[in-house]
Amino acid sequence: MRNKTWTLAKVMLKSGGGIDLGFNRHKKWSWIIPAALFILFIPLTLIAYLEMVGFVYQSLAVIGQEGVILSWGLALSSLIIFIFGIFHVVSSFYFANDVENYLPLPVMPRQIVGAKFLVAVLYEYIMVGIVYLPILFYYGIQQREGILFYLYGLIIAVFVPIMPLVLATLLVMLIMRVVNLGRYRELLKIIGGLLSFVLAMTVSFSMQRFDSITPDMLERLLLEGNNSLTLLQSRLFPTVHWAVKSLLNYEIAQGLTNLLVFVGLSCAAFAVLMFSAELVYFKGVIGISEAGSSRRGVKTEHLGRLVRTRSPIISYLLMEMRLLVRTPVYFLNCVVVNFIWPVFFILPVIVNDDGLTELIGQIAVYVQDPDILGLVFGVFLAVIAFFGGSNGIAATAISREGQNLYVKHYLPISYRHQLIAKVLTGVVLSYAGLLLMIIPLAVILKVPVYFTILVMVISLLPLILTNMTGLMLDIVNPKLNWDSEQKAVKQNMNVMYNALVSAGIGVLLIALTFILRPNLLAAAVVLPGVLLLGCAGMYYLLKTFGTTRFRELEG
Repeated sequence: MRNKTWTLAKVMLKSGGGIDLGFNRHKKWSWIIPAALFILFIPLTLIAYLEMVGFVYQSLAVIGQEGVILSWGLALSSLIIFIFGIFHVVSSFYFANDVENYLPLPVMPRQIVGAKFLVAVLYEYIMVGIVYLPILFYYGIQQREGILFYLYGLIIAVFVPIMPLVLATLLVMLIMRVVNLGRYRELLKIIGGLLSFVLAMTVSFSMQRFDSITPDMLERLLLEGNNSLTLLQSRLFPTVHWAVKSLLNYEIAQGLTNLLVFVGLSCAAFAVLMFSAELVYFKGVIGISEAGSSRRGVKTEHLGRLVRTRSPIISYLLMEMRLLVRTPVYFLNCVVVNFIWPVFFILPVIVNDDGLTELIGQIAVYVQDPDILGLVFGVFLAVIAFFGGSNGIAATAISREGQNLYVKHYLPISYRHQLIAKVLTGVVLSYAGLLLMIIPLAVILKVPVYFTILVMVISLLPLILTNMTGLMLDIVNPKLNWDSEQKAVKQNMNVMYNALVSAGIGVLLIALTFILRPNLLAAAVVLPGVLLLGCAGMYYLLKTFGTTRFRELEG
């Protein structure tokens, strides 16, 4: 089994099932943009992240709870891997066109699932490297830990994606086994993916609520010190508890014991997944690519309603939206992502206890203070900038065309208008998700109405800018050679590159805000002015270089 599993995993990686950094060996310039992004934005984003980690560490060290930051890093990594792993598993295990190519091969279901799982784990190491490793090394340096601490930490980094990804995979396999029925398979695919996400969020927030403790217990743990709070933050996933204890006790035998338990439980979870794959995977995946048709004819009286005269840009925008909504992989990885962030921000407020309510009340006092509304405005715009660049709609707009890109050459619409429509598609969907986050937060935090309206209007600027940068990245280096929609979006590194650019824009906005410390009026003039300059520059690049490059891709 192991040999065939590894062989399949290698085949999947070589055929584009793994991580594509966007380099093209046939084009000497293809490495320039990825290299520039790594040089410019990764250090900037890493510095900002380490500043935040340092602030949290110093705050926890005062009460003798600095080890909690390790627990937070592992729990947050696991939670993100679990939630976004739902989308990856649905896309890779069921919606990828290569699945049916593996079914006739002399391999077992567990070997196909095992190979795809290994590829997914490789992909999730990016998240582990972003969230967990900086915390590990910062803590180790501050505590002057020995080499064994880092060795344990790296071993944990290797195994930490396994448990959350196993849970996500088992959840998806069970649901897809049920929904792979009936003639409307495309609709059922989407429903299955959404149901998986809803259940994942429900489990996550239910676990958070289960972990709530009384004020007396919290006070006792705080007075105890010695990282006693780490246990509260490591219950979300079973294996995190042992991982944290192994790091905090690495110098004694208890640390090694906990590390072995952590590794053993991760391997056991993988074994359970392989056993479950034998039972349910083939039954859920066979025939998944089939689709039904109503075969309805178009009557003369209905033809007038189907054929309308619209602006070319609006028509192209609607065509893009239909493609995104009707294709399950695009819908789950591009559209639904816009509505994840509102859930992250709003649901904890709804399901948590009085402790969070008190915290929200304290935040509301600051937000309502006119003297710091300028700072709050800048932070809001920075968050919105990252929000707009993380959905992947614009960053995969060209890649999603694939081998059919030549068709755009024959459409009665200019290249510039096509690019504008692709940008607007990302802006519209991003803005829809953003409104679902801004309006409830404004009500919960009791933000002044004029401030809410100002944020809702100005937020269009960072959304436009980050969608423009995403489209420019995809024009420069699109991923056109793919055999499944999943590779065009889920394994397209332009999405990550644009997320880095968006994070850099957010860091720049926050830096300007805290350097200038403007009031609300000054912030409402300076920050939108900076964003307008960025939008103007990106529009010029799209209008000149972008249209030329678009034409070359089609030629």
